[in-house]
Amino acid sequence: MKRTQRTTGFGSPAEAYTENDIDWNRLLLPKPHAMYFFSVIGGEYDEFNINDKDFAIVDCSLVPEIGDLIILTVDGEFRIGEYTGSEAEIIGVVSRLVRLLRLP
Repeated sequence: MKRTQRTTGFGSPAEAYTENDIDWNRLLLPKPHAMYFFSVIGGEYDEFNINDKDFAIVDCSLVPEIGDLIILTVDGEFRIGEYTGSEAEIIGVVSRLVRLLRLP
């Protein structure tokens, strides 16, 4: 049986709502030259809703504002903290979090 496609002259009502594919690189790393992934190990960041094995994406080009989550160094170790305006050893601002809910 031969199939032919016919156009009725009316487009789909859903055409106006179609979106382009998600560009994960652009969404997660809009400034790749200034951004880093940090793997969170341990459950000590519950107060920030950050879990063990989450990934913090840090943007070193952002100027921290009061209340931002930041990566800073404390006694030579990287830590996540809330910016209060007085931290001296700031690496960057946590701009995104990635949480893997299930691993294969």
